[in-house]
Amino acid sequence: MNTVVSLAEVRSRIEPNKSGAFKATVDYEGTGELDVNYVSPYGSNGEGAFVAIPGVGTEILVCKPAGSDSWYYMGTTFSPEPRDAEGEELTDASKMPLERVDPEMYRARGLPMKYVFKSPLGGGITLSDDYNSEYLNRKTEITSTQKKKITLHDSPAVNSIILDSGNGSKITLSDDPQEGTIAARAIQVDSVGPQTYICRESQTDIVVGAAGRELQLINNANGIPYQTTPTVNSGNVNIQSRWKDVNVFTQALEGRIFIECLNQLGVNQQIVIETNGVGGGIIVKTNGTINMQAGESINLTAPDVNISCNKFSVGAAGNVDILAGGNANIDGTQVHLASGQALPTPAIPPNPLIQSTYGNIGVTTY
Repeated sequence: MNTVVSLAEVRSRIEPNKSGAFKATVDYEGTGELDVNYVSPYGSNGEGAFVAIPGVGTEILVCKPAGSDSWYYMGTTFSPEPRDAEGEELTDASKMPLERVDPEMYRARGLPMKYVFKSPLGGGITLSDDYNSEYLNRKTEITSTQKKKITLHDSPAVNSIILDSGNGSKITLSDDPQEGTIAARAIQVDSVGPQTYICRESQTDIVVGAAGRELQLINNANGIPYQTTPTVNSGNVNIQSRWKDVNVFTQALEGRIFIECLNQLGVNQQIVIETNGVGGGIIVKTNGTINMQAGESINLTAPDVNISCNKFSVGAAGNVDILAGGNANIDGTQVHLASGQALPTPAIPPNPLIQSTYGNIGVTTY
């Protein structure tokens, strides 16, 4: 008996033995409904295999090899339309079958320029070689049924690897994109929801190499989406250590560390340094000069105020008032009162030209 090739229609994919066989109505000489064995372009004696059993209602080609009584699946024809298909109704019956798989399969040059493996619910793999005189759209894409997507994009405009949740969270690793906002050889993490980085048993390093530029930590949050929930903090930059120190260092030859409230229209701006435990203190040390300048008052309040120096000078444009609840003791080699000999060292205010690299405007990158 010769090999027979025939059209058939898939009727059922239920198969108790899980062998991959399915029911199909074979057109050959009224053969009718029978078992068709699935055939794959790849299989193995282990887990390795390529399995994609055709859907109910699709027209397929089957064959019965010479000397065999069994029928085997050869491929799906996509024509005519499924007559009794499972799943949702076709959203646009006027579209051709391949167009429903990918509406843009023919868009570049009028011939299919994509290779697609997709499930009935839309999850799958697409390899695109689209191009024409106006654009180049070369990419490999893995998409889930809920539109989660991994894209390896080789088009010059995008030229990146993109991991996209489909719901506002995305990671982009760029090569050298010619369009868009991401730089070459960059990693961009973009999300609508929170971002959390947790290291359980080691450490977290964020390092900019010697050939790099800046390390920036910027918070532009204003909390508007959470105004109905006043207990949610927003707008802060928090650095906290549970067990040991918080260190801010500079190793530059003329390094400077700035702490500044930048808003020149601000009201009641404050820089607060405080300790809450018993003992300890606040220590300021330098091999140079400590300058303090205030537009209003400088107030010192403590049980004892002790000053030890080689020379102590007080210069006031107005009165000098000294009030003691006990004795006022003034000792010196000589004590001159109203003699005109006082020559206090004038205070040296901080140089207003000493500012951070960003002046009084801060970082404006974002």
